[in-house]
Amino acid sequence: MPSKKLKSKEKDKKKDDVDTKIENKVVVEKSNSKSKKKKKDNDKMDSTTTKSKRKKDDGEEEQNLDIEGSEKSSSSDNRNDTKSKRRKTEKNSLEMDENDTDVIMTDSKKKKVEVVEVIETDEILENLKFTSYRLTQSTLDALKNRGILSLFPIQASTFDLIYDGKDVLARAKTGTGKTLAFALPITEILLKHKQDKKFSSFKRGRLPKVIVMTPTRDLAKQISTEFESIAPSLKTLCIYGGVAYDLQNQGLREGIDILVGTPGRVLDHIDRGNLKLSEVKFVVLDEADQMLDIGFSEAMETVLQNVKQHKEEQQQDKGVDYQTLLFSATVPDWVRKTVKKYLKADYVNVDLIGKEETKTNENIRHYGIRSAWITRKDIIGDVVACYGSSGSCVIFCNTKNDANELALNDKLKQDAQVLHGDIAQSQREITMKGFREGKFKCIICTDVLARGIDIPQVDLVINCEPPKDVESYVHRAGRTARAGRLGTAVTFFKPQEEYLLSNIQRHAGITFHMVGPPQPQDIIAATANGAVKNLESVESSVLPYFHETAKELITSQGAIEALSAALAYMSGYSGGIKKRSLMSAMEGYTTILFKFSFPIRHTSYVRSIFKKNFSDLSEDSVKAYKMTKDMQGVVCDIDSSKLEIGNDGQLILAGRPWYNTPTTTLEVVKQLPELQEVNNGNGNGNGYGNSNWNRGGGNNGNGNSNWNRGGNYNKFGRNGGNNRGRYNGRYT
Repeated sequence: MPSKKLKSKEKDKKKDDVDTKIENKVVVEKSNSKSKKKKKDNDKMDSTTTKSKRKKDDGEEEQNLDIEGSEKSSSSDNRNDTKSKRRKTEKNSLEMDENDTDVIMTDSKKKKVEVVEVIETDEILENLKFTSYRLTQSTLDALKNRGILSLFPIQASTFDLIYDGKDVLARAKTGTGKTLAFALPITEILLKHKQDKKFSSFKRGRLPKVIVMTPTRDLAKQISTEFESIAPSLKTLCIYGGVAYDLQNQGLREGIDILVGTPGRVLDHIDRGNLKLSEVKFVVLDEADQMLDIGFSEAMETVLQNVKQHKEEQQQDKGVDYQTLLFSATVPDWVRKTVKKYLKADYVNVDLIGKEETKTNENIRHYGIRSAWITRKDIIGDVVACYGSSGSCVIFCNTKNDANELALNDKLKQDAQVLHGDIAQSQREITMKGFREGKFKCIICTDVLARGIDIPQVDLVINCEPPKDVESYVHRAGRTARAGRLGTAVTFFKPQEEYLLSNIQRHAGITFHMVGPPQPQDIIAATANGAVKNLESVESSVLPYFHETAKELITSQGAIEALSAALAYMSGYSGGIKKRSLMSAMEGYTTILFKFSFPIRHTSYVRSIFKKNFSDLSEDSVKAYKMTKDMQGVVCDIDSSKLEIGNDGQLILAGRPWYNTPTTTLEVVKQLPELQEVNNGNGNGNGYGNSNWNRGGGNNGNGNSNWNRGGNYNKFGRNGGNNRGRYNGRYT
C-alpha cells in the first residue's frame, strides 16, 4: 500500500507546542495538487498545507479538526504494481488579519513556518503506524492476523481524541475504516481499565460500558463482529429485532462489556427492565445522519435520556460523564446543527472530506444507462455479466416487490439471492454469510445494505432506478471500491429521471458516464470468459462420467460446434442474443447516428431525409430522435429488421443502400455521443400532457386531474394518472 512520508525541517516543533498555542480550532487542510492524474503507473499526490484558526461560535468553544482529502493517502491506490515517487515542497507565507479572529502563522509575528516535504514511497506514513498509538500487543496481533498493517487516516485522526476523552463528530468516505476508528480506542481503554482492575470482564450481571446504536440489523451484526475480532476477551452482545428475546435476555443476565444494537430493540429491553445503562462510558452512533433523522431520532433520543436517568439514579449526581461519538460518510448541515444537543461544547469535528467536490470514493467509476422500465430487468443480467465479471455485485431496488421480481429473472436467478426487511433475520444472516463466502455472485436488496456493510469483494453496484436523494446514492455506491479496490456503480434511469442524475452529479461532485446497454459482442465476450473460468473449477474426477456423451456430441456436431453450444448454454444465452437500442435498451432496435459537417436546428431535418430517400420506411420503424450536444448530429433507433449491413460495411435501410456524402454520414452507434439534455415538463408547454398526450400547461403542474405534466411544483406532483410534474426539470 503506497503512502507518503513526511519530513519536517523544523526538528524542534512539537505537537504539544501546537496544542498550547491553538486554543479552539485546528484545521489541517490539504491543498489541491496541480499535478494531473497519470492513467498508468503514476499515483495522485496532493501537497499538504497546515493552517490554524481560532473561532468563536455562539459562545461555545469547539475544536474542529478538518482534514480535507487525506483519505487519498489511505486508499491503498493499488491500481498499479509499481509506484512512482514524486516530491513536492510547499511553503506558506501567512500574515495576521487584524479584523479577523482567525490566527494565522506569520514571519512578522515570529511564528515558525513549517516546510513540509511530501515524498511518496512504499513505506507507511509515520502517523499511520501502529507504534504511534497506544495499542496493546493483543490488539496488534489481532489486526495483523486480519492483514491490517497500518491505520487508515480516519482511524489515525480520531484515535488520540477518543482515547483522551473528547466527544467526536467524524465524517469520512465510505470504505475507509470508520468502524475500527471508534472500536480501536474504545477497546484499548476498556482493556487498560481491566488491567488496572477498575472492572472485571468476568463478573456475572455486569452492565455495559459501551453502547453502539446503528440503523440496521446487518450493520449492527457487522460492528459486533468487529469488536469481537479485536478484543475477544471483552464480552460483546448484539441485539436487534426480528429474533427472539431469550438469547438476548440471557446475554444481558450473564453480563456484557459492549452492547451493539438497533434503537428499537435497545429501547424494548430498557422498557422491559432487562437493560440498565448506568455504567455506560461510551455512546456511539454509527451512520449518525440516519440515526438523527425521522424514524430513528425519537427512539435514539429516548435511549440517551435513559442513559442519563440511570446514571443519576445510581450516582445521585447530575452531569454527563460519558463520551459521545458520531460517525458517518454524510453529514448534512442539519445534522451539524442537531448534534450540538448530544455532544459536549468542546467536541471535535473530524472531517476527512471537507470541501472536496467528490463526496464518493474516488476509485468508483459511475455510469448511467437510459432505459425503459419494461426492458430493465433483462438488461441488468447483461450489465452484471459485462461490468461485474471479476467480483460480487449488489443490486439496489427501491421496493421489496421489485427486489423479489428481479430475483426471478432468468439471467440472475441461478446466481442471486434477495435481502430486505421482510426476510427473516436467520435467513438474512445465512444469505450474508453465503455472499461473503462467494457462494453466489449477486445480492438483490433494498437500502438495508446501503449503509456501513463491508463486503470487500464487491466490484459492481447497480441502482435499478435513481435513489431518492444524494446521500442514499453516496452510501449505495460506497458498497464497492472498499479498502483501495476499484469499483463500478451503474444507475438505470428513464428519460424523465435524467434530472435526478444531474442533481446527484452536482451535489456529490461526480460525473456519470452515459453509456448504452451492453451489446451482443460485449455480452458474448464477457460471458464466454466467465464460462471458461467455471470449466476450470470442475473437479477432474467427474470428467470420465461425461466422456461417452462428449464423444457422441463431437461426432455429430464437431468439437468446436459442440463446445460453443455448451458455452452458450452455460452463459445463459442458449436462446440467442437480440440486438437492442443503445438509447432506450428496447430489443429489436438498433441505434444509428447521422453526422453533419454543419449545425442543424432540429431533429426534423433527419426525418425529412428518411421521408425523401426511404419512402418504404414507415414512421413507426424509426423512433427516439435525439440531437447531439454539438448540434451536428442526430441519433435515432431503427427497427433492426429494416437495417442490413453489407459485406463492405454499407448500410441498407428498408432494402435501399445509403451512400455517405462529404457533408452527411450515417453509421451504427457503438458508443453514444454526448446528447442534449432532456428538458421535461418545464411549465411552458414543452412537457407531455395527459393520458391522451396533449400538451400541458404551466399553472397546474401540481398534478390535478386536468393537467398531468409541467408546472411549478418544486418536487413531484401526482394525479389520478400517476404522472408527474416538476419545475424546469430540476429537483429541489
